Amino acid sequence: TWYPLPELRRSAQSLLRPRLVSAALVPMTVAAFATSRTNYPIFDGILGLSLIIHSHIGFDSSAVNYLHPCKFSVLGLIVKWTLRAATVGTMVGVYQFNTNDIGALRM
Repeated sequence: TWYPLPELRRSAQSLLRPRLVSAALVPMTVAAFATSRTNYPIFDGILGLSLIIHSHIGFDSSAVNYLHPCKFSVLGLIVKWTLRAATVGTMVGVYQFNTNDIGALRM
């Protein structure tokens, strides 16, 4: 039996995670909109968090692909940490909006 090298296995797993997040967004969106009139704010939080994670993965993969560390060492680090700070700030904003306001889906 042939087993792939660890690098190939790791790259296959790194491609699988964004696909799983994308596939999980469909039922989460349906569940969040189906229960938006009830008192289940957990679906608002889960949907907001998974959309942020999905966006972070997409922006991070494009930054890694187009700002390779060998060519753009300083700019790549700046973009990476700016993306991380923006992701954390967006998570805080979504949390504040869901807990202190009407929530994401009740607008």
